[in-house]
Amino acid sequence: MEKAGSKKRKRPEKSVIEEAVSEVLEKGQSINRTALALNISRAYLAKIVKKVKTSGDSSYEHCPNIGNRRIFTTEQENMLADYLKTASKMCHGLTRHQAKKLGFDYAVANDIYPPKWKEVETATDDWLKGFMSRHKDLTVRKPESTSLSCATSFNKANVSTLFEKLNTVLQRDKFPPHGIFNADETGCSTVTNPPKVIAERGSKQIGQVTSAERGTLVTTLFFINAAGGFLPPVFVFPRVNYKDIMLNNGPPGALGLAQVSGWMTEDCFVKAVEHFAIHVRPSIKNPALILRDNHTSHVNLRVVEFARQNSIIIVTFPPYCSHKLQPLDITVYGPFKTRYRTAMNEWMLTNPGKTVTIYQIGQFVKEAYLPAFSPQNIT
Repeated sequence: MEKAGSKKRKRPEKSVIEEAVSEVLEKGQSINRTALALNISRAYLAKIVKKVKTSGDSSYEHCPNIGNRRIFTTEQENMLADYLKTASKMCHGLTRHQAKKLGFDYAVANDIYPPKWKEVETATDDWLKGFMSRHKDLTVRKPESTSLSCATSFNKANVSTLFEKLNTVLQRDKFPPHGIFNADETGCSTVTNPPKVIAERGSKQIGQVTSAERGTLVTTLFFINAAGGFLPPVFVFPRVNYKDIMLNNGPPGALGLAQVSGWMTEDCFVKAVEHFAIHVRPSIKNPALILRDNHTSHVNLRVVEFARQNSIIIVTFPPYCSHKLQPLDITVYGPFKTRYRTAMNEWMLTNPGKTVTIYQIGQFVKEAYLPAFSPQNIT
């Protein structure tokens, strides 16, 4: 174990070791002074000098034995690393335990396993640690849950078809950046995970007040264009009838809708596209393009007919591919959700004893989406 405040000496280069040996044997310099001048270990230099004197060689070529105890060759380790990266890209990544088991099976297949591995029928933690240190492009990550449908649908054929159609549309209509829109919904709940707070170090558990155990979800739809602009959002409240009070202190120009489940439906999306047409005002000379997923509520006949009549072209992502092809989820909705949680937490602190309802959702969205939907985040 290193002493507190000490720095680990880096392994010296081959040329430095050879120079140090030459200084001691040929020029008569002391081992201590040479080791200090070249920043190498005195004991290591003394060991090499003694070895050279014993052998009687007039010249010395440094050949460190680093890697002599490695189980696999460089080529074999590269094959293992490539396999791990490929498995991860296919959404079948291996855990640390599975990686050690893979290493053991590979060693058994090549008949190069150490006796200790045979006893436990797996590679050791030391081997995995060394393997990871030699392959800096590998790391341990927590993956996102990806359904089998999403994993299999996102393939080269589907993505190529999408970009071919998109390229055809862009070449035909020559959309300006402010005429290309990306549309996507996100859920705004009355209960969210609280942001990080300052607390006493060593505390076992930190609590933060939320309005309830489970929240009520309000679907929010945003239209964001490639120039960094955006339209007033569309809210779908979980109610039978919409009332203007639901958007008190909400974003100006926002559209409020009501649906029992609070989800986007065919009727709601038709009204959302009408809302889009009112603000964008597309025409035959200046059509608008909307990119979005192909949920059944977004590609129904009523939406298609309205889009054709109002010079709106809709290009949909392939099924189960929006988790890879929808950029808003990370670049825009990530900062938006962070600011949304902060706005809700501040409201809870300034309104002690009160619970958040759907009537405050519009206010939180207004405070969050204006700074989050900046041109830097969008473009």
